[in-house]
Amino acid sequence: MASYVESALVLNDYCYVQGGASKVAIDEAIALRAAGMNVTFLGAVGAPCEALLDAGVQVLSLHQPELLQVWRHPSAAMRAVWNNAAFAATRSLLAEWDAARTIVHLHGYTKALSTSPALAARLAGFATLCTLHDFFAACPNGAMYDYRREQPCERRALSVSCMVANCDKRHPLHKSYRVARGMLQRHFALFPQSVRDFVALSQRSAALLQPYLGPDAELYPLPNIIDVPHAPPVEVATNSHLCVLGRLDAEKGVTLAAEAARHAGMPIMFAGEGPLRAAAEACGAAVTGWLDSAGVWQALGQARCLVFPSRWYETFGLVVEEAASRGVPAIVSDISAAAERVEDGVTGWIFRSGDLLDLVRCMVLTQDPARVAAAGTAAYARFWADPPDRQRHVQALLGIYDKVLARGRAVGNTQGILAS
Repeated sequence: MASYVESALVLNDYCYVQGGASKVAIDEAIALRAAGMNVTFLGAVGAPCEALLDAGVQVLSLHQPELLQVWRHPSAAMRAVWNNAAFAATRSLLAEWDAARTIVHLHGYTKALSTSPALAARLAGFATLCTLHDFFAACPNGAMYDYRREQPCERRALSVSCMVANCDKRHPLHKSYRVARGMLQRHFALFPQSVRDFVALSQRSAALLQPYLGPDAELYPLPNIIDVPHAPPVEVATNSHLCVLGRLDAEKGVTLAAEAARHAGMPIMFAGEGPLRAAAEACGAAVTGWLDSAGVWQALGQARCLVFPSRWYETFGLVVEEAASRGVPAIVSDISAAAERVEDGVTGWIFRSGDLLDLVRCMVLTQDPARVAAAGTAAYARFWADPPDRQRHVQALLGIYDKVLARGRAVGNTQGILAS
């Protein structure tokens, strides 16, 4: 089906793959260009990656330092709140474009770009879509998680109780900066009010963020691109160990998984790195460190079951889908968005978040060869019945773009923004 959209301006902190948000932004830009659209990619940090250039995407990098370099570049702190260069570049680019045929798509913005381009687009009368890769549209620390208590945060974001809470992962000074940034983002940069259309990666993240968006905000479900080979399923019943992929941090449930495996009498392997590596190894777990894509593929091929023990909400849970594509079932915590991708007792198992005994229960279930093989087969069949590959993803994204334009929200009415 033909799309009404001819051009897209993709906005992201980085011009190369730095993390999940950047990968999605770059993958989508490339897929849109392959679909015949005119695509420009505006980023704040780094030289354009070869993948973007090879795909014919026009890339404009501001070549600015990221927030992590604030000790060498103090101005990065204010720029992450309001990036005037990004605001000006967006206005300049859009001056020559047709608002009736153009979408501005915001991805990562907290490390350098800021939300200033979204306001520039809105003031210029262009429809703007934002993918909610995290919870920064509401929560100062971006996770809706109290890192000190090691539990999800139930405070109203940017309320008095939120602002005074020592919940940050690093230091109270970081929290103070993030609160200030959140307040300025909301009242000066007018975000998220400047955007009326959002991509939500899961029902869980959509439900948590909806109250903080504008009263007329529209959320569109769209899972991430998962481009993996359609290989034969893994014979999970012949594999012995459980597998955890990702950062070795407390909010990821690392020690919980390691302890549960020890109680269940099952070997477990962690493919990742982080401050809890020693704690995981002390429980008898094997730790590989970070693996590249080929290494992750191999690790899943050797797994009996994936364990996703996250203690915070997450926004998607990519590794659960990647495991399913290989016929590896998953054990996931009920609080995480990844639970939406597992049918309990069919394609995997869901346990009560933070509950050691309930996680042990699920691990013990995988010791039955017939049971774990059936779950792996079901996960594999579900994934490949409608795989979220690049082609399906871009068609769904173009459909969202058309709906955003049809809503006619970006009309260049600055009075309406300032009053909201």
